[in-house]
Order: sequence, then structure tokens, then C-alpha cells
Amino acid sequence: MFSHRISANFTPEEHPEPAQDNEDENASIASSDMSLNSTEMFEHEPFDTFQSKVSELCRREWPHICKDALIITRMDGGSYNRVIGVQIDGSEEQASWLKRQVLRFLRFACSGIIRKTEIRDYILRIPRSEHAWIEHEVAILKFLAITNVPVPRIRTFNLSADNPIGSPYMIQPRLLGKSGLEVYLELNTQQRIFFARELGSALKKTGNMKSPSPGNLDPDAILAGSPNTQVLRLHCPPRNAFRYVQSVEPFILSTPQTVYEFFVSQFTRQRAYDLTLHRKYLNPWKPFKAIVQHLHKLGLLNENHYALTHMDLKPRNILIHVTSPTTTNLSAVLDWDETVFAPVFTNCHPPFWLWDTGDDDDEEMDEAAANVIPKDGDSAAVKKAFEEAAGEKYCKWAFTTEYRLARGIAKLAIMGISSSNDYEIARRIVKEWNEMHEQTGLEVCGIFDDEEDA
Repeated sequence: MFSHRISANFTPEEHPEPAQDNEDENASIASSDMSLNSTEMFEHEPFDTFQSKVSELCRREWPHICKDALIITRMDGGSYNRVIGVQIDGSEEQASWLKRQVLRFLRFACSGIIRKTEIRDYILRIPRSEHAWIEHEVAILKFLAITNVPVPRIRTFNLSADNPIGSPYMIQPRLLGKSGLEVYLELNTQQRIFFARELGSALKKTGNMKSPSPGNLDPDAILAGSPNTQVLRLHCPPRNAFRYVQSVEPFILSTPQTVYEFFVSQFTRQRAYDLTLHRKYLNPWKPFKAIVQHLHKLGLLNENHYALTHMDLKPRNILIHVTSPTTTNLSAVLDWDETVFAPVFTNCHPPFWLWDTGDDDDEEMDEAAANVIPKDGDSAAVKKAFEEAAGEKYCKWAFTTEYRLARGIAKLAIMGISSSNDYEIARRIVKEWNEMHEQTGLEVCGIFDDEEDA
């Protein structure tokens, strides 16, 4: 059986349990209307009755806590998870007479400090779909927990439905901060520069977590505590919270490949899957293969290892905590459920929203201009701070046009084509490549294929 050790330049670091960010409390708790809509949409049990089951679950997780010490709150969830807030008042812990007297004395003598430490806030995450691959996300977070990349901690988890809420779940300490989508535009220049350095440093660290094989972390190996972290071959189509991988696509250990071999293999698999859906005449994999062959011959695919890559690193998945008028903290990077080991340049999607805060919604066009130095001095300083922290290699893979196009191809090769927007992205990649190479003889065919596959 093949296994290998993931190489990563990091040192273990303790993550203290964070207290609740009071400023974020109102933003985190959804309105009744929002919760009612999500309840109807996902056919969940209404919160009014469900909270009693959550309370019972919490009493099992914290058996020494009195019933009155629990506060269960309705919170905004996402597409993949229902989220419930859990607050525990440690002062209501069932304890011996002597311990209660000591606690009362300490509360009187050090009321502010003691009271703050006794209030603990958690979130309960419950997958919305029965096909959720919760063990994969748990494994990713456990893998990252020994690094100093800021990620949510896991207090406990349960992969079965044999519990009071009748579903797998995770309980995590609630984190300080707000979504980058919500708070970034409110930051001043000094805070943005400070945060840009933190994010650049975090991305450099994940880029140093490498494997000789592409694919998903094997959750069974991680959860079993194996010192040799195994990587599974990517599923085609990829497994996610709403798509269960059938038995015809078993879990297979990945093996080392060159990046060129990885691309060709994925194109072949994706084309075979497309044909099962009768997508005969739309074939982006044919021009993609030609582009990758050219990149290979140009010597641009020589980094034959794979970096841990968050496939959806957007502002909404980043928590920012304002710590002073001049500083901010990258509280955590969220939603690692689609994380894979991918070609190193795939990890280098530049967070251009740090220095380009315009209203243009065309992300592909924004990324193409991501290396343009802003005319505004403050924005230019933010960009410089990020680049210095991320490092020279990251910037090469982030901003070089060929690597940007290869990154777009890699994401489609990993995630597959699932929408008209994906086909539009593929069309743009081919169009830009051909415009670059009108005079070089390296042009490729379009994505519409009216011939037999080559």
C-alpha cells in the first residue's frame, strides 16, 4: 500500500480557545425570517422544537453543566451546514460545596476576569445533506491544527446519527471577528496593510505543505492518527456535501505524478464523465490538453509536487478581527471542505480584493489585472505588504499570465464542468491563450468539438 509523509515547513502551536466577539453577535444571529426560509428550503426541523434536542446533546457533551447554564441561539448557516450557537456559563457547573465556595470568592475578588473566562461560546455545525463528507473536513482541520495557519478548532465531533439531534455534527469554539466580505472595506489603510501581511504569510505556509501526489487527504488515516498522511485520488466528479460518490468510484490511494501527467489524466476522466451526460460537442478538455502540452514544452510545468489548496478562498471565508486602530488579526480561514493537493500554482490565486476594492464583479477580468500596481498610494502599499509576506515564488505563480491560465484549467480539471459559467470560463481561457499566441503558431482549437475525440 502506498503512503508518504507530507512535507511542510511548520511548527506546532497551541490555539487558545477564543472568547465570543460581542460586536459580531448581532451579525451572526440570523433573523427569524431567514431561519424559517432555510428551514423550509432544507426541510429541517424548526428551531423552536429542535433547540431542545440541541440542549440534550450539549448536556451529554458537558455533563457537569447545569441546564440553566446553556443558551442555545439560532444562527445564520450556509449552503452546506446548519449552524446553532451554544453559550455555556461555567459558573453554573455542578461542583462540590468547597469548589463552589472558592469560585464565589474568586468572582467577588476578581469579578471581571473570572466572569469573562467562565463564559464559553461554541458553534454546532450540522451538515444539511446526508451525503456530507464531514470526516474529510474534520481531517483537514485536524491536519492544519498542528500548524500556525489560523483555522477553526474542533472541540468534538460525531460522524454518526446516533445522538440526540439524529445527525453527524461538529462542535467548535466560536471565533473572534467578522467575515472579510463584511468588514474589510471598513478598515483603514494601516489595518489593511497589517492584515495583508497576515494573509500573505498564511498562504505562504499552506504553499509549503506539499505532497508528491495530487488528491484529497485520506480522512481515515488522519483520524486514525497515522504518522504517514495518505492522499486519495481525486473523485470524478468531485465529492461534495450534495454529491455522493457511487461505489463505481471507490477510494483509491493517489500515486506520484508529474503535473503534466496529472492534467492529461484529469482531462481523460472528465471527458469520460461528460460523455455520460451526453456532452459530446462541448469539449474544453481538447484545447486544454493542447495548451498544457505547450506549457510542458515551454518548461512551465516542472514543479512536480502539489500544494495544499483551499479551492474557495474568498473574503466570505476569511474572518478578520480588529485588534486596535492600526492592527487586525486573521482570525481564521473557514470552509476547507473542498481542499485538495493541487499543482502549486493553483494555491496562488491572488487576493486582489485586498488592493482593488472597485465594484467590478467580473472576477476573471480582475485577476488578469491583479499585478497592476494601483495608482492610489495606500492601495499600492497594501499590495506590496501582501507580496512581501507571500514570497517571490507565490507572486510568480500568482501573476504570470501562463500560470494564471493554467490555474483556471487546473480548477476546472479538479472540480469539473457543472454550469454554463464554467463553460464561459473555459472559453475565455482558450480565447486569451490564442490571442497571446497569434504569431507563435501555438493556437489551439475552440471548446466546441464537432469531430471525434483525438
